[in-house]
Amino acid sequence: MDIRQLLRKEIETIPDTLLEEILRFVKALKERNLPALSRELLDASESALARDWLREEEDIAWKNL
Repeated sequence: MDIRQLLRKEIETIPDTLLEEILRFVKALKERNLPALSRELLDASESALARDWLREEEDIAWKNL
């Protein structure tokens, strides 16, 4: 049995009252361990979108907001 199967088996036996706490814990672990990847994705997105953001038409469109 692999680790995912073991986790699924354990989760099936957990009372419903604890499931929300487990979900928060899992999300916190993911967020804590993925910041480098997130930063890389943000940097890549920024450079890709900059072509559109830095156009004169964009400046004009957003000027009065």
